[in-house]
Amino acid sequence: MDNAPYHSVQKHKPPTSANRKLEIIAWLQEKGIEANETMLKNELLRLVGLHKPSTPTYVLDDIAQEKGHNVIRLPPYHCQYNPIELIWAQVKGYAARSNTTPPFTANKMLQLLNTAVENVSAEDWKQVVTKCRKLMEEDWERDVRFDNICDQEFIINLKDCSSDFESDSEIDLGCTPLE
Repeated sequence: MDNAPYHSVQKHKPPTSANRKLEIIAWLQEKGIEANETMLKNELLRLVGLHKPSTPTYVLDDIAQEKGHNVIRLPPYHCQYNPIELIWAQVKGYAARSNTTPPFTANKMLQLLNTAVENVSAEDWKQVVTKCRKLMEEDWERDVRFDNICDQEFIINLKDCSSDFESDSEIDLGCTPLE
C-alpha cells in the first residue's frame, strides 16, 4: 500500500502540538497517564512522547487483517513499486489514445476509462506485479552493494604519487612538479 493520506489513517493517533491542550489531556488519560489542566502543554507533549506507541497502527491494516491479508507499506516516493500505478497508467494511456475525435466530454472520457478498466486482464496484472517485484529486488541489491561500499574505509594519501618530487610543495592534482 502506498502512503496516501487516506491509506494512513491512524487508530488512536497520538496528539501533536497542533492539538488543543484538552485533547492532549484526554488522550493521556485514556492511556491511564495522570495529566491535568495545570500542566503546561510542553509537559503534556513530553508525556505523549514517552507513552505513544513506537509504531503507528492504521485503520486499513485492521480491515485487511480481518479479511486475512497483511499490508506491506511502500517507502515514500516509490510509486514504481506499486503495480496499480502501472495498471492506472495503462488505463489512462488507452483513454488518451482513444480520445482523438470530438466531442471531448466528461461522459465520453468516463466511457473510455470504463472500457480501459474492463480490458485489464489477469495477464496484465501478472506482468506488472512481476515488473514491480523485479524493480524492488534490483533496488535492494543496489542498496546492499552501496552499503558494503560505504562500510569500507577510504584512505587517500595525498603524498603518494608515481612521480618523484623534490618537496611536498611540488604536489598538485596532476602529480606533476610545479615549475
